[in-house]
Amino acid sequence: MTRKIKTALMWVFLVFSLATVAWFKLSQPRILVLHSYAPDYSWTRDIDIGLKRVLDAKLGYKVQWHYMDTKNHPDKESKVKAGMLARRSIDALKPNLIIAIDDDAQIYAAKQYAGDPNISILFAGINGLVEPYGYHKVSNVTGIYERRPLLDLRRALLDMRGPEGLGLGHQILHLGDRSESVQADLAEIEIFDWKPFKIVESILVDTFDEWKKAVYGVKGKANLILVSNYRKIYATAARKTLVSPVEIVRWTEANSPVPVVGIGGYMVEDGGMFAIGVSGYEQGETAARMAIQVLDHDAVPKSIPEVMPRQFLVYVRRSLMAKRELVLPQVYEAFARASNNYYE
Repeated sequence: MTRKIKTALMWVFLVFSLATVAWFKLSQPRILVLHSYAPDYSWTRDIDIGLKRVLDAKLGYKVQWHYMDTKNHPDKESKVKAGMLARRSIDALKPNLIIAIDDDAQIYAAKQYAGDPNISILFAGINGLVEPYGYHKVSNVTGIYERRPLLDLRRALLDMRGPEGLGLGHQILHLGDRSESVQADLAEIEIFDWKPFKIVESILVDTFDEWKKAVYGVKGKANLILVSNYRKIYATAARKTLVSPVEIVRWTEANSPVPVVGIGGYMVEDGGMFAIGVSGYEQGETAARMAIQVLDHDAVPKSIPEVMPRQFLVYVRRSLMAKRELVLPQVYEAFARASNNYYE
């Protein structure tokens, strides 16, 4: 074989290889993971872990991530801008499938593609209903909802014992910020059957001073504070600067005359005592498995049933439980330790 023929064959092979790689890249299913929040939020982090547990094995997928960061920038103008940037990312990538997480991602971006025959939408973390987004009318959308594990929290409160083995008092004050997610939580909290407990009041606030006033005012009103969320608490009424979530939780634990519990694991991570929260891992894993059904098996999203969460996680900070002289059955500690959510 002459040198010229060898060179020609080498170029043919190289061109073929490059063409094959290019074809593979162009034919890869494209997924855009669209988060409402940022990676610094433990809920977002856990969902990403769940997604990657399933999607990392699918080497044939091209996955991109976009974080709208609306928890850190919760004003309307910032959310509208974040939505515009998210839609630009969608239009540039032209994904086959969007995994849209939490309500802001639906409100400001994903709902614009409801009914689009070229894009499938899988939602996760929706607190309320899909009707406001028009998802119930189209065939290209399905997903997993977020619902607070109130039944499991009530069970834990019944199991919790104070000094001399006495149970907790039954009067609960619900405290949260005025974010859209807390507004959705409020509806769940107030219609839930808490018996033998009772929600005596729900207080939603804008500023840290209002938060402090509510905490100080709980004495004589309730035996327990239930915290939903607190990431939209401003330093002043001017609503310019958000207070650090860690500062809010640590101040609350240091100054509350009654025990404080949460309905999201982030509260214990920020320094709180006890919480039961929806599993972000389940949200991510479920959405990822739905994506595989759509992309690998040509399932129409609407043919995949929407699902409610079935997993929850227990979060415990031992030092604060001891400070309040509170104890729980050993199984709670075991569950928290098993998921690395037990803090000394």
